[in-house]
Formats: sequence, C-alpha cells, structure tokens
Amino acid sequence: MQSVSTEWWLLPALFAAGMGAGFINVLAGAGSMLTLPVLIFLGLDPITANGTNRISILLENLTAARTFYRHNLVDLKKGMMLALWTLPGAILGAITGVHIGSLWFQRILVIVLALSTATMFFPKIVAGEPTRPDGRASPWLYPSMLALGFYGGFMQLGVGFLFIFALRHLLTKNLAQVNAYKTLIISIYILPTLLIFAWMGQVHWGIGVIVGIGGMIGARLATRLTVSRRGELWVKVIMAIIILLMAAKLWV
Repeated sequence: MQSVSTEWWLLPALFAAGMGAGFINVLAGAGSMLTLPVLIFLGLDPITANGTNRISILLENLTAARTFYRHNLVDLKKGMMLALWTLPGAILGAITGVHIGSLWFQRILVIVLALSTATMFFPKIVAGEPTRPDGRASPWLYPSMLALGFYGGFMQLGVGFLFIFALRHLLTKNLAQVNAYKTLIISIYILPTLLIFAWMGQVHWGIGVIVGIGGMIGARLATRLTVSRRGELWVKVIMAIIILLMAAKLWV
C-alpha cells in the first residue's frame, strides 16, 4: 500500500473533504472534483486516488439509492437492467484505469478537470422537449449506459452529470426519478470497479473509509438544506481554485 502522511490533523481534514464532496454531489454534482485533489495533495498518486475515491462514491450512492427506493422513485427492475448494461464498460474502464501509465492518466485527469471547471460557469441551456412519451426508453439509452459505464470505470469524475443528461433525454423528464436511477446505477457498477482497483493495490482503505463516512453525512445534510444562488456560486469558485491548483501540480 502506498505510504502517505499520517499526521493526526489530516483525519478531520479528510472527513471534512468527504462531507463537502457529499454535499456538493447533491447540490451540484461532481463532488470528486473536491476529493480527488485532496487525496492527491495528501500524497496518493492519481491512480490510487482514483481507486480510493470510489469508496466514498459507493457509500454515498448506496445511501441515496436506498432513500429514493423508499420513496418509490425508481423501478428496481428497470434500474437493475440499466446498471447491468453499464457493467461491461465499467469493468473494461477500470482495467484500463489501473494499467494506464501515471503520466497519461495525469494528463487526462488535468484535461477533464479543466473542462469540468469551465462547464460549471457556462449558462444553462434549455433543451427542447423530446417527442418520445415520458418513461419510455429511447433505443439509444442502453448503448449510452455501456459508454458511460466505461467512463465511470476509468475516471468517474463528472459522470453524474453525464448520467443526468442521458437519463433526462432518453428515459424520463422527472428529475427526481433521474437522480434515483442515477444513484442506483452508480452504486451497482462502482463496486466491481472498486474491487479491480483494490486487487491491483490501488486503494487506500483507511483513507477511503474516512472520506466515505464524511460523504454520507454531507449527502444527508444537502437534502435538508436550501442553498442560495450566491452560496452555490461560492462553492463553484472555491472548487475551481482547488482544481486549478491541483491541475498545475500534476502538469509540471
């Protein structure tokens, strides 16, 4: 296992980062844009950080999926079918993620972070309403799940936004149901990808569990809080600063 700094003050810092990421995942998505930089600055190499971060993602999405199911927002049979379509891509993506060279992975991560940061400040575009009846799956839905599974297995960063876009346009316009299906799908395919990273020694379990517990609490808090537009802007600005600092560190 990769050695990292074990200063006592890092434990609450990791917990806080996980809680912030869990909160952001519910508030605006892309919580990994916060946890990945923290894990890398802690001393984990990017690939191990990518693997370790999946512990928090698993715990957060399991918690959310369970809540959505209790509120009857997800058809379990349909959700499982969508998740099964992501599995081949996710497994292949994870295998690619653990075998790609660190330099290549760092370059790809920097590009994805830069694009994700930029899109946070783009104006929202209102898409036209689909002519397909709401709730009836588009023929493009399942191939989209396969492709998103590969990206989620490989990188995971920002995949929530992509799932929202795909499910919103190819399955249902109901955003509550979109989030319900998204969390169920991610919670299912993320487990085998986590195991692949762990098998290759690319997971730090102690750090991952601390971040994950914080993430679960942050996700719960976010569902009960109303955040002002200005408050959301501050979250985006802080995230952008952290991400750009980390991208600069990786690129040199």
